[in-house]
Amino acid sequence: METVGVKELRDHLGRILREVERGRVIRVLRHGKEVVQLRPMETSSAREVLERLRQSRQLDGGSGRIGPVKSVKNRMPEKPVSDFVGEDRR
Repeated sequence: METVGVKELRDHLGRILREVERGRVIRVLRHGKEVVQLRPMETSSAREVLERLRQSRQLDGGSGRIGPVKSVKNRMPEKPVSDFVGEDRR
């Protein structure tokens, strides 16, 4: 866990927020005492699964879409399952 002072947070807010978005927890100190922790927002389990698939390069050609899944009865095999999931969430 990284620790930063208030001045460093103010001077480098963009960089620090990017690190938090990547999953890091950052403690902010004022006069040597912890006043706040910056941590990523809780994400849905579906987003976490997609992110793990993206990192393991199992997504279709880096397009961010999962290709057709043979173990699921897909009545429209030309359409990726991820499209159905997205439509269902709307």
